[in-house]
Amino acid sequence: MHTPRLCIDGRAAAEFESQGLVAQELIDQLVAAQGHPQAGSEWVEKRRAVLLSHPSQVFSGQLKRFDTKRQIGGSFFYSAWEKHFVESSSITAFHRFRPADRMEPFLDCPTITTVLPAYRSLGAALPPIPQNHRFVVPSKHDASLLQEHYKIAEEQIHVILPSVRRYVHHTNETEGSYEGQILFLTDGGRELDLRKLQHVVSGQFPQLPLRTFQFGDAREFSAKQWKKTLQYTSLCFYLTERAFDWPFLALEALYFSVPVIFMDRHSALSELLPLSPLRLSQYLTDFTSSSQLRETVDNARLHLSDQGVLREHYQALKYTQLYAEIPGAPTFAEL
Repeated sequence: MHTPRLCIDGRAAAEFESQGLVAQELIDQLVAAQGHPQAGSEWVEKRRAVLLSHPSQVFSGQLKRFDTKRQIGGSFFYSAWEKHFVESSSITAFHRFRPADRMEPFLDCPTITTVLPAYRSLGAALPPIPQNHRFVVPSKHDASLLQEHYKIAEEQIHVILPSVRRYVHHTNETEGSYEGQILFLTDGGRELDLRKLQHVVSGQFPQLPLRTFQFGDAREFSAKQWKKTLQYTSLCFYLTERAFDWPFLALEALYFSVPVIFMDRHSALSELLPLSPLRLSQYLTDFTSSSQLRETVDNARLHLSDQGVLREHYQALKYTQLYAEIPGAPTFAEL
């Protein structure tokens, strides 16, 4: 009988734009959390975790790696490759990060799929899903969407709240100057007339320059670059309502006291900050001054802190709890 092994697929960090960074962050957190009560995973600490990655990727720690140049796909041939990899590598359980329209194949081993925004649309219904599969989403609304659209059983879906990346805890907190640029983050969707919004905001803050980032500009959101951008940002608009969006960029801006205006129907942010004055509809209805924005951000940070999503090892803690439910999971009692 072989030693149980958990494989974490980290390739998403290189392939799926800014949202793929949630894979990078979790892997780095799991390594950094070794020895921390509750957050440290026995899979990692007992060297029973392996990493599926591209050769050029860099991760924290010394996890055993399986390097491949094969990119994640949605074709029959890719599905056959993934199944063969798991079967031939003696993998006990598999954790992967996949867009909502690329969640197949469904493997025979216990599998955890962290659901990311779809490439295009949610697509067609899925074939029957094995009972040993679990799906992770960032909000209750996203969980309901999985149940209704894909007919996934409620007990197979777990909500893990989005959180800040751990780099924020290892850098000096510098409050926004409220005299810098106004930043617009957008997915290019048609739900919002960006030019019209920018015209309104430009009229409110005529002295401040406007800057726009697409979520696909992953290089702009590395920890070092994003922190630098936030230092010169006085106001940020987080403009997406796509399902399964992990808004860590918005949470990090709030962590550094940069006001973030978000769309009303953003599932995770609307659940984390219900009825917040930071909702776009309220911002447009009741213009908020810089001093009011400061007070609103302070209240939002306090509310987020109470929910735990500003903790240093929050993601590691939540996934460690999920990993412990995998059949054959190692325990500290085995030491």
